Amino acid sequence: MLLCVLSIEFKHNDELKVECAQLGEQGGELSNSDGSLRWISPTCVETHKPLALYYGRDGPIQCSVKAEDTFHETMLRAITFDRALRCRVARNKLKFAQYMEFSVRVEGVRVRGGKTVMRRIAGNFNAVFHGLQGNLVSGSIYPVMDQPLPETVSGVTTMQFNQKWYEGTGLSVLMANKRHEEEFVIEPVVAIMFCILTACIVYVVGRVYVEGSLIPRALKEHRDEKDKAQKEFDAQTSATSESKKTK
Repeated sequence: MLLCVLSIEFKHNDELKVECAQLGEQGGELSNSDGSLRWISPTCVETHKPLALYYGRDGPIQCSVKAEDTFHETMLRAITFDRALRCRVARNKLKFAQYMEFSVRVEGVRVRGGKTVMRRIAGNFNAVFHGLQGNLVSGSIYPVMDQPLPETVSGVTTMQFNQKWYEGTGLSVLMANKRHEEEFVIEPVVAIMFCILTACIVYVVGRVYVEGSLIPRALKEHRDEKDKAQKEFDAQTSATSESKKTK
């Protein structure tokens, strides 16, 4: 019998849907008939899907929202009533996953055109999140006001999210760097083969050095010492013979 085990941890590039509580006309959070909050997500023009972050991936994400989108109206109400949106993302891929909630403040400006005052959403955000072993640990999305405001064209507001991921709860290990290091982890079999290859190379080099250099040099030194000793012996013998002849 085969058992199919589904992974409950996020993998690199998995989508994390972003949802926020819908605001009513008076700026209050709307609820469903069962008392639960009415969570909504913008439908991005680029993908025709709800806004989502990508687990472990650094870089920009663009999501353009039409003016008739319910989420667009909620953002305008957040600006009007000066309140932050309550948003959430799932911590893992369990069917009944726990959610991590966080506040997102939506900034905006008012543009006067003739006698009409139009509100524009400042759509630049930083998204900083922490993951650990495929689970969402913590995170935040906040506006960046020193960036140029996205253009609102034909009733479409463009939002830019610059996301950055960290491994664990600290700010020292970027998840992208950790994945880069994991790509170079040597498997046990490869490590054993590498050790065997290294041992073979050391043996060959050592044998060549011993047979080609060390042994010949030792033999030469031995011969030189032997020849020197023989010459000294011959000289002593010759001197002894000459001494006897003189007597």
